[in-house]
Amino acid sequence: MTAESLRDLRFSHLVVGVTDMDRALEFYRGLLGMDVVFDQTMAGEPFDHALGGGEGNQGRVVGGLIGGVMIELLSLGAERRPVKRSFVGNQNISLSVTDLDDIYRQVQAAGFTPDQAPFDIAGVRMFFVKDPDGTAVEFIEYPGTARTSEELHRGVP
Repeated sequence: MTAESLRDLRFSHLVVGVTDMDRALEFYRGLLGMDVVFDQTMAGEPFDHALGGGEGNQGRVVGGLIGGVMIELLSLGAERRPVKRSFVGNQNISLSVTDLDDIYRQVQAAGFTPDQAPFDIAGVRMFFVKDPDGTAVEFIEYPGTARTSEELHRGVP
């Protein structure tokens, strides 16, 4: 396979494992404004295969848009079977905002405790808050009119 065959890639979605779907939706839908696109239960051999083994898994997947990005919340509930691969890897979800201080106040007003006050790294301001399962959500404010890391480094079109 050459790099040429990978040129038509487009981002599809990000999967975030959660332990309690209703509690997670309070955070993702309630605080982050997730626009739910689908909500379905999953079970059976194809689902077990997607999880990397462990027969008899049942789960609920809720997919929705946050900032134009599809996020799929996956809950296997209390009956999770052992799987062959780890779901370790995602470090955080990063959401670009235009007024970080206002978002910081809104997160606190919604009853969530940020990990720290907004801070600056090389002119980029940010803070983190954890979802109910401990997945970090980063709110980030880029300087000028940039809204993404790409725009920060390559310029705004």
